[in-house]
Amino acid sequence: MPGKGIKIKSEERKMRKSVIVLLMVCVLSGSLFAAGQTDTATARPMVINAAHSMPTTYHYHDGMMKFAEEVASRSNGTIEIEIYPAAQLGEEVSTMEQCKMGAIPIVLTGVFDSYVSRAGVFNLPFLFRDGEHANAVLNGPIGQEVFSDFSKHGMKVISVWENGFRQITNNRRPINSVNDMVGLKIRTPQSPVWMKAVESFGATPTPMPFADVATAIVQGLVDGQENAILHILANKTYEVQKYLAVVNYMYGSAPLLVNEAWFKGLTETQRTIIVESAAVANTYMRDVAKKADQDAIKFFESQGLKVTYPELDGFRAKVEPLYKSEWSKQYGADLIDSIRNMK
Repeated sequence: MPGKGIKIKSEERKMRKSVIVLLMVCVLSGSLFAAGQTDTATARPMVINAAHSMPTTYHYHDGMMKFAEEVASRSNGTIEIEIYPAAQLGEEVSTMEQCKMGAIPIVLTGVFDSYVSRAGVFNLPFLFRDGEHANAVLNGPIGQEVFSDFSKHGMKVISVWENGFRQITNNRRPINSVNDMVGLKIRTPQSPVWMKAVESFGATPTPMPFADVATAIVQGLVDGQENAILHILANKTYEVQKYLAVVNYMYGSAPLLVNEAWFKGLTETQRTIIVESAAVANTYMRDVAKKADQDAIKFFESQGLKVTYPELDGFRAKVEPLYKSEWSKQYGADLIDSIRNMK
């Protein structure tokens, strides 16, 4: 699939590289670019490092591959995107910090509200009607305005990609309505929004690192967890769970970030190529993820997982008081209303 000018690092490479080495690589890349500006006879391509934390089987990587392909094609091979998947350059928080420092020019991450607290609004339960609604908000004027706060940290969002809606799995019973959630111990991230949402459903939120989830389920410390379909597949959570409820209660987004100073140093043509390529890759990746979700559910069922599609009005009713008592104050009622009312 890779076209001219696309280089993909093998997952057999070391998973971590030091920031010092990365800075040296970026300096070298910048030097090559400068040489290309002043000495057209050499015509050496500009090489840009881009990182994400997921394995090459995940839709993040499909999107990044398409991004690299588009950049190479639109630049006639003068720009190459070198992709580092599977946390080779560090986990998401680390790569964001490296992007901020200028060590990694481009980073795809699902962790962002620690930098831009207002962006936490996009994690609220049942905020988006569907993926099309979410994409229109996140890649439209509302998303642009909220994510513009990244400039305070030396970064810029050039596109917002999809990480999927979150679902609920457990080992105790099938979930057909919100009443079936009562009494379940559900692992959540260490986040007030997640914890309060799960608690409003009548379950007991149990925050812990995701690396500990499978063991906690096997040992009975928790009954289940909540995550996107493709996360459940990639991490093989289905192997230790009996029931999956498709509730689409939270939408996971993944901003594609660039170091702002580095980006401003490009020519207008180069910036346009990168932004337009990111938009094409976003559309492609969302299509890939949609089909992968459907295929994953069929696979889960073939593995003995009982899949249900609960009635959702009861779930929505449980979180609505939180919008009125907390989240409207935290994020602004006008912002929430503008998101919900967007057609």
